Order: sequence, then C-alpha cells, then structure tokens
Amino acid sequence: MVARVAAEGITNVAMFDPIPKSRIPALLREADIAYIGWKRQPLYRFGIAPNKLMDYMMAGVAVLHSVEAGNDPVAEAGCGLTVAPESASAVAAGLRQLAALSPGARRAMGERGRAFVLAHHTYPVLARRFLEAIA
Repeated sequence: MVARVAAEGITNVAMFDPIPKSRIPALLREADIAYIGWKRQPLYRFGIAPNKLMDYMMAGVAVLHSVEAGNDPVAEAGCGLTVAPESASAVAAGLRQLAALSPGARRAMGERGRAFVLAHHTYPVLARRFLEAIA
C-alpha cells in the first residue's frame, strides 16, 4: 500500500509506522469516524464479534460498518451506520452521511458504542453469560 500511495501520488492518505497496542485507544479517539468492512461470507450468518470493532466502540468513535451478518453490533448500539458490504458506492455514501453530522452527533453515537461494549462485551459480562450457558 505504501508503494501504491507513492507511485500514484496519492496525497489524501497517510501511512503511519506501527504503534504499540497500548496506544491504539488514544489514536482512535483522534478519529472522527472509524471504518470496518467485511466481505460477504456465509459464515457471518452466525454473527460477528471482531476485536477491532470493539476497540472502535470503546474509543467512543462513530463507526461506518460495511457488513451483512447475523448480528450487527453497530446497529444494535446505535453507534454509527451500517452499509452493504463490497460496495464502494455504499461506503462512500455512508461516509458522506456520517461526515455531514455535527461533531456532537458523532460523539453521541460514539458514546452509545462505548456504553454498549461496557454493558455487553466486557470480560465479567461475557464470563457470566458463558457460565449461565453451561449451567
């Protein structure tokens, strides 16, 4: 990707050196919108729970989510916008829609995502649900 950006003279893409995982939350908090996209996969009919998405939500950032799955944490939390996967035009339209919101509206979305993760996806909550399932 670095070579392509340089070869094509792309000026609106920034490349960064890797940073320690411990610094990811601070970096994410600097973003206005976080994006995660998926391919259409039959396996996803059972649902998804990606670490990256939970990181985005915990950072309190509005999320643009491109997925077709058995669940949609972004829609469930009201923390962003979900669009069709594998569709550049849907992603672009979703990005424009989120970018048109006020910073306060995007922050409110992000805070809903953070609250959702704290209520449903922390280790104590997941452990309790696991123990209830096997009891």
